[in-house]
Amino acid sequence: MKSRILALLVLTFFFSGCTQLSTIPASSNTAGESENVTVADINSAQDGTTEDMASSPDEDIASEELAEEIFGLEAEEAIAEQSDGDNLVSAFETEVSMDQSQTEQESVRALCREIGNKLGSVSVEDCLAQPLKFAGGYTVQSRPIVIRDFYPEGQEDSSDGPRILIMGGIHGDEYSSISIMFKWMEMLDQVGETDFRWRFAPTVNPDGLLDGQAIRQNANGVDLNRNFPSDDWFDLAQDYWTTTTNRNPRRFPGTYPASEPEVQWIVEQIHNFKPDVIVSVHAPYHLLDYDGPSDPPQRIGELHLHLLGVYPGSLGNYAGLDLGLPVVTMELPSAGIMPTDEQIISMWQDLQDWLHKNHDS
Repeated sequence: MKSRILALLVLTFFFSGCTQLSTIPASSNTAGESENVTVADINSAQDGTTEDMASSPDEDIASEELAEEIFGLEAEEAIAEQSDGDNLVSAFETEVSMDQSQTEQESVRALCREIGNKLGSVSVEDCLAQPLKFAGGYTVQSRPIVIRDFYPEGQEDSSDGPRILIMGGIHGDEYSSISIMFKWMEMLDQVGETDFRWRFAPTVNPDGLLDGQAIRQNANGVDLNRNFPSDDWFDLAQDYWTTTTNRNPRRFPGTYPASEPEVQWIVEQIHNFKPDVIVSVHAPYHLLDYDGPSDPPQRIGELHLHLLGVYPGSLGNYAGLDLGLPVVTMELPSAGIMPTDEQIISMWQDLQDWLHKNHDS
């Protein structure tokens, strides 16, 4: 490309030089005769030369064409270089995206291996059989928070239909609240259809479950169910922890609302997924709690409605009272022992019946 431009420049100078040479006035005077040239003759010759040095219209056009070709080649070269650069950037971004996706999936598989080795009711194979995906959030210890979505048939890309966000394991030591998530996902797989848009988050506090002996709190020692940004958090959360719980570390609400990455992720899910109902599974109080509008379910399986009220920074307080979303809290009978298969099926059926009755629109 540069050699072509250089050649064109040479041709330009060549034609320019020829033009100047052709404009020198021809003279038949000998050397001796030239000595007798008058000043008037010189002035006349200079005037004539100046006129002759002016380029003709054809020469102007030729020069413009050469310039256009030179600059055109430069522009083409610049465009080509930019295109090559854009292609390199695009290829790099694609490679980075693929690497990131592979890293995220490996982190999900690693989480499944940890869960399967921890829980007696969920094997590594059970966890890996679920197409769980990274949901954009990490815990304090950089474990991924994972989800699985279920859609009504043919509505995967549609925003229609009631949306249900269902979560387990907000407290890491409530094993059954996590295991039952996998059982219900397996049931949905077997049925193969649903009338709702489910988003399962089977374990939103994996650090509490997996860091040595399981604990209620997350890795920062914060009770996630006291860390939600309810309207009364600043007024009541710290005071309630100090005076009512006597600074019980299992109930520590954190130093400010939504300070914990796990809570930030749940808040983000509520705002982005926009659930019509939130179901949160806990243990071991063997009851059904409810916060929010509309008629609560009176019974789900063997769990009967028993309203506990709200606490500063609780999910029911934040989502149920402040945001006006129905929040169903299912407290299983035991944290370490799973309900029977019959009870698991019964709870699932009753939950769906209530959803159909109150939110099937």
